[in-house]
Amino acid sequence: MKQIAIFITLLLPIYSFAQHDQHADDSKKSNHNHLAHMQAGRAQIFYIHNLPAPKLMSGIGNSDMKIESKSEKTKAYFNQGVSLLHDFWDFEAYRAFKEAIKNDSNAIMPYWGLLQTLGPDEDSIYKHNKITAVAQLKKLLPKANEREKLYAEIGILKDSLKEASFPEVIKKLELIVHKFPDDIDAKLFLALNKMSGFDTDMNPMEGQMYSEFLLKDVQRAAPNNHGFHHYWIHLMEHCCPERALASADILTSLAPLSGHIVHMPGHIYNRVGDYKRAHDAFVASVKTDSAYMKNEGVEEVDNWNYIHNINYLINNCVHDGRHNEGLYYAERLKNMPINKLRKKVYDGRFFNQGVMAPGKMEMAFGNWDKAAEQFEAIKDKDSVFSYKNIEFKSALICFVKGMAALDKNNVALALKYSSDLDALLWRNHKQTGQDSTLNEGYQNTINTASLELQGCIASHQGNYDMALKMLEKAHKNELDLGYGEPPLYARPVAISIGTAQIKAGKYDEAVKTYNELLQRFPKSALIYHCLQQLYIKKGDAEKVKEYTALLQAATKYADAGFYKNQ
Repeated sequence: MKQIAIFITLLLPIYSFAQHDQHADDSKKSNHNHLAHMQAGRAQIFYIHNLPAPKLMSGIGNSDMKIESKSEKTKAYFNQGVSLLHDFWDFEAYRAFKEAIKNDSNAIMPYWGLLQTLGPDEDSIYKHNKITAVAQLKKLLPKANEREKLYAEIGILKDSLKEASFPEVIKKLELIVHKFPDDIDAKLFLALNKMSGFDTDMNPMEGQMYSEFLLKDVQRAAPNNHGFHHYWIHLMEHCCPERALASADILTSLAPLSGHIVHMPGHIYNRVGDYKRAHDAFVASVKTDSAYMKNEGVEEVDNWNYIHNINYLINNCVHDGRHNEGLYYAERLKNMPINKLRKKVYDGRFFNQGVMAPGKMEMAFGNWDKAAEQFEAIKDKDSVFSYKNIEFKSALICFVKGMAALDKNNVALALKYSSDLDALLWRNHKQTGQDSTLNEGYQNTINTASLELQGCIASHQGNYDMALKMLEKAHKNELDLGYGEPPLYARPVAISIGTAQIKAGKYDEAVKTYNELLQRFPKSALIYHCLQQLYIKKGDAEKVKEYTALLQAATKYADAGFYKNQ
């Protein structure tokens, strides 16, 4: 196996990631910070240091940043690196910048570029190359032209100030944009740095509108720039995905050999309810990544986009009823080839988005018994999974078994599992050593599940006021987990709220709940099925007919008989 540098991290979409020298403003701790979410995904980086020199690549973007160098190869590899940064493909960007340096060690910009890649300080070779790059920036700075000097100072600032450098980096980027208004890439990097997302009430957070206006300026100057379309999708996907449909339609053609870029249109198609086109984008990304990994000798577990993309594909399958295909891809993640050492150091990513994938998928479909079977089948044969992950699995088993018991109207058994779940949460919060305690993200997720289970139990007991109070609190907790791609909580709490409202005879309120959920998941077969079942219970024949037709259209690609009155 190739020598690798491995980096212990906890991958989204369950919890946030503590960044090192990323672009995100580390002072912003909100789970709703869209930039922090994106950077956390990017930060799942591996570095293979004994690969041959990279080839000049096509199909990865179209950056054309002007730099001072006597070597045409250096200029070409530098722009390859910049394109790859805009692709969030840090490993290949790192390789490109290294090759640019190899061909002209006196060009200052490739050192800046290398320092923009995200990666682990735990990797001694990568860390040494970063230290060397900073030293070279300082050495070459006096002779650099004004523009390149400003870029070099960004790299030096990030080294000297670490996480505290963010405001100063922003000032330098703003100065570059001010002094050199034709520098498209400076505007793109500044827009990315200012992209902060929306709060729970969908109000733009500080910097979000700044980013939007910058990207609009880039669009006017370079309408076919792949970086613009990539960032525009990220900017719009949470609030108003329909505004990024044009970008989704064109982006893949601008970088067809970049797995993440091929994946990105699926974000928008999923968010507007075009699950077929989202499915096709995600499957195309699997194929693109698979071809790259085969050609370069990269393993599946080492490719952050491959894992992220398949998790989004699985979630997409929930909304158009492709259970069998979703399970196929979930099993593909679960069975990723990995040895004991890699399993241990990739604990968070491999366990949460790999080993747990089939069980989480069954949760999303509401198949509680099947989810329990999947989770209980996870065995720590090598004793390498962390305590946190095993406890998280145990907590989810309590939750899904409690929900399964309610499906069978066994309230007493559901109460037992609810008590077990709360005891686990209490033990982790009060008794367990700091190094073994469930992390905050896991705690918040399980607290949400605990509240949901308690609310569903109260509903089965006929205590509808208490049920809805608990479920509304769980719903708030779910939203407070933050924005995720795919969503951070396997199955929306609002489905349980609607079910409880129906049990209470509050059909109009349940209709409102499900329609609000359709705003989050437009044209979803899962939600159409909820509304169809509501109107069946209510005895509204016309509405049953309406939603049966909508459901039939939404399940065009579903497994036979899926979402058909089950």
